[in-house]
Amino acid sequence: MIKKYQKKNGNTAYMFKAYLGVDPLTGKKMYTTRRGFKTQKEAKIALARLNVDVKDNKYTPEKNYTFTQIKDLWIRQYKDTVKESTYQRVKFLFDKNISKKFGNKRISKYTVPYCQNVINEWKEKYATHRALKSYVSRIFDFAIRMNVLVDNPMSHVSFSKGKNRAHEKKEVYLEADELKQFLIYCENDSFPLTFPFFRLLVFTGIRKGEALALTWNDVDFKNKQLTINKTASLNERNKVVATTPKTPSSNRTISLDTKTIEILEQWRKNQREYLLACGQNALQPNQLVFASKNNNYIVLTRFNNILARICELHDLPHLTIHGFRHTHCSLLFEAGLSVKEVQERLGHSDVQTTLNIYTHVTKKQKDIVAEKFSNYVNF
Repeated sequence: MIKKYQKKNGNTAYMFKAYLGVDPLTGKKMYTTRRGFKTQKEAKIALARLNVDVKDNKYTPEKNYTFTQIKDLWIRQYKDTVKESTYQRVKFLFDKNISKKFGNKRISKYTVPYCQNVINEWKEKYATHRALKSYVSRIFDFAIRMNVLVDNPMSHVSFSKGKNRAHEKKEVYLEADELKQFLIYCENDSFPLTFPFFRLLVFTGIRKGEALALTWNDVDFKNKQLTINKTASLNERNKVVATTPKTPSSNRTISLDTKTIEILEQWRKNQREYLLACGQNALQPNQLVFASKNNNYIVLTRFNNILARICELHDLPHLTIHGFRHTHCSLLFEAGLSVKEVQERLGHSDVQTTLNIYTHVTKKQKDIVAEKFSNYVNF
């Protein structure tokens, strides 16, 4: 409703109060008051335009909201759509990287040039720069859906061509003879869990989290099989817990070779002595295969540190634990297994993942390609 009022200087002016809908952040009704119109007609035109903008979702109270406010709202609903480990990883990216550049400034104040400069900086510093851009863009898109922003400035940003840290970085893997030597180093390591842990990873290709969540109930010694039905990850309190596997196809049962079974049997006996010396009972139900001294889940980075120590001590190339998964897959192909067999053993949900990431041919195979061809054609 348009009202006439008298200004402090005695002049007559017009004003109105309009309903704008519900605040997407608070759930409360929103109103705005506009004053200072010289004529009633001018006030009517302004009110009509505002009503049209509200109806067409073109009016946004964007000046009231910071990037952090919208991010907090988005991440609360995002948490319910993903696994706890994924949520923690994304939250970490926001806390460590994104919030330094996108924080308590009004979300409408972030421009395309600003976003481009941030992306250029991230590209030089982080291998995760594409993921960082993606999550920032999702916040802007969410703000648009919540009717608090008109455009997503990050959608206009591009990656420049040229040197890129992420593409320079290659996964290091080992040949069969190198694996054999590596496991000898592990067998002689002072930490008693080192050898059985890495032997299992090397000969099964399972993920680190899957190995750390294993209980002895998952090992079928008679039929020489291993059941994967959980993984270890951090919860929101930064505590290691067992959760469902990465994907439904990660639930699987895989075969174990005789030597690995023997090593696990020996480790089970040694574990009882190891934990007993630490004052723990290793005969409890659901006993972890790889447990800490207090018979609980091992810190997720523990074996990363052990691997780095062994590599440095024996002058090996810098390996990652995930590299053993690459290695296992590569050697499976060398051994003549089909793509489907490898996919099922590694628990890939999409066969394309197996083809795109793990169809590595070793140096030895590459070196004999020409000789194989020559022998085949025989002239």
